[in-house]
Amino acid sequence: MPLLSDSFSRIGESQTVALTGLLAKLRREGRDVVALGAGEPDFDTPETIKNAAIEAIRNGFTKYTAAEGILELRQAIGAYLQKKYGAEYDANEILVTAGAKFAVFMAIAAVCNPGDEVILPAPYWVSYPEQIKLAGAIPKVLPVKAENELKITAEQLNKAVTAKTKLLILNSPSNPSGAVYSRKELDELVEVLAERQIFVLSDEIYDQIIYEGETFTSLSQYPRIKERLLLVNGVSKTFAMTGWRIGFLAGPVELIAGAKRYQGHTLSNPTSISQMAALQAYRGEKDFLHTMVQAFAERREVVIERLSRIPGLTFNRPHGAFYAFPDFSAHKGKIGGGQRIETSMDLCNYLLSQHDVAVVPGAAFGMDNHFRLSFATSMANLHKAFDRIERGIQALR
Repeated sequence: MPLLSDSFSRIGESQTVALTGLLAKLRREGRDVVALGAGEPDFDTPETIKNAAIEAIRNGFTKYTAAEGILELRQAIGAYLQKKYGAEYDANEILVTAGAKFAVFMAIAAVCNPGDEVILPAPYWVSYPEQIKLAGAIPKVLPVKAENELKITAEQLNKAVTAKTKLLILNSPSNPSGAVYSRKELDELVEVLAERQIFVLSDEIYDQIIYEGETFTSLSQYPRIKERLLLVNGVSKTFAMTGWRIGFLAGPVELIAGAKRYQGHTLSNPTSISQMAALQAYRGEKDFLHTMVQAFAERREVVIERLSRIPGLTFNRPHGAFYAFPDFSAHKGKIGGGQRIETSMDLCNYLLSQHDVAVVPGAAFGMDNHFRLSFATSMANLHKAFDRIERGIQALR
């Protein structure tokens, strides 16, 4: 008799566990490894937000809350969406969750039955396919092209929809590529979504980290698909609050009510103290955000310039988030450190073991010819890391 249930057995192993272990080993040995794998801002949570949490503790706000989150926070999120995007969400259309990741899973589980297909453009965030499988659904991965800036087209989407299609997952700005869908591109996708009557999960966790003066377009700005839109966001990236674990899911009342029941029986409720911190984040001044995004923009320019100098690497300029996703396929088959480089894991292992720089293999995101690097680190670390990456790539024979 199998030890694990079928649903748990469907979850794949992390493709980065071995690299994480090697990174820890090298650092224990005293190696000066520069890690560009961070999926979180390197900025501290603003003081006003931290003070709100401290005040909550002092006031004894340390008990259970409503499963769906406190009313004041859900109202503040609704006001935030209205101010940013003109989107109308009542409190009963919003569920506060323990991080956006849990919101993504509940959204998938809320609409998908076993055997349903979920259209998943690659590259995708690492947890999407595993969460789809955990819900008993089937990931239908759609490859994208560099000439389309690693974004799905309306034509691709329309061709991919079948009688089994229940959901499309769209992540803009994208982790790992930094791609951002334009208003025109979303207009075309929405036409297909409305015509084919499928749900769309829009993961907009990086919506405020945008470059080059671009305006971010949210799918919440399309009322015609509101009844089939599952909107996910949270405080992790915008307010440098990854460890506070507060996200939200916004959607149709019936779906939110079902997700609330699920959350009540699994999580009980998001942490009371973190909810008060998030309330301050949504209600308070946001000058900090401009400072953080400006720093990311300056680092992004360094990343673009340094990547452009490395022969054999191609990439699309990131327009949002804080990642770059270079294609190294011109170097596949070469030898480095006595090892033939055939996969992204091979390349990442080589750069880490031989050149003391850690990046993330593209295989984890569904594109094995790529690797992801984060520029959520200091300028000094970026330059040091790129010196090492450049030496490592040039040493391949």
